[in-house]
Amino acid sequence: MSKRDEQQRIRRILIALDTSHHSLAALEAAAELAASLEAELHGLFVEDANLLRLAGLPVAREMRFPFAAPARLDRARMERALRAQATQARQALAAASERRHVEWSFRVVRGDVAPEVLAAALEADLLTLGKASRPLIRRVHLGSTARAAAEEAPCCVLMLQRDVGIRSPVVVTYDGTATARKALRLAAHLAHEQAGNLTVLIVADVPDAAQRLRAEVSDSLRGRGLIVRYRQLPDASAATLTHEVRSEDSGVLVLSGTILAREALQTLLDTVDCPVLLVR
Repeated sequence: MSKRDEQQRIRRILIALDTSHHSLAALEAAAELAASLEAELHGLFVEDANLLRLAGLPVAREMRFPFAAPARLDRARMERALRAQATQARQALAAASERRHVEWSFRVVRGDVAPEVLAAALEADLLTLGKASRPLIRRVHLGSTARAAAEEAPCCVLMLQRDVGIRSPVVVTYDGTATARKALRLAAHLAHEQAGNLTVLIVADVPDAAQRLRAEVSDSLRGRGLIVRYRQLPDASAATLTHEVRSEDSGVLVLSGTILAREALQTLLDTVDCPVLLVR
């Protein structure tokens, strides 16, 4: 491993936990990555201060299944529920980590969820989280925390949804930038762990540039024993990438964080169902 690769190695993985199915899917992926990368796994549970403020309002009500009548939303009961959820999250983290012999830690903070997660991400190399907390419809759109992470997290971000884990094939974008080279290294690692199938989306609008980028990728991957397919894209719009992800039946999309503008990135993340690893 070169000095540069060692400096860019993922050593600390932060998993933002709640007790939703999306969060638990993200936990399993984070634990697998921590094991394969020999990284530490750090769990964070945020007691949502907004929920607690809402519970303190005299007009706040909740609907309790199977009862139809609304009941008073009680702050003390909300605090007990959050503590119970934190306990469940810690137990899930401990079980996932210990099965894979991964070093782990867990902490609980109280505050606004997205800012607390972003603050914790300052000390991480990779932030892993569910795309949404508890969506009310089948189609999963980004939750507010995932949206903030995609826009502002200082580290790499991996987002997953329920019932969807990392699998083959691994698809990665490549445009020759330093971030794209980092994305390629991470994609190659994932592909090695997932049957060795890697699809490289070469982003270039002219054949000469595409040939040069393909040669760079081929040289970087030499000796890794991967099955590599190449696709040339004249542009990297959200629509183009969504089409490629679906046509390749992608198991995970590894995306350079500089390749899409903010709105296009949000559109892509809202549209694709496979896990997305956003590399910075």
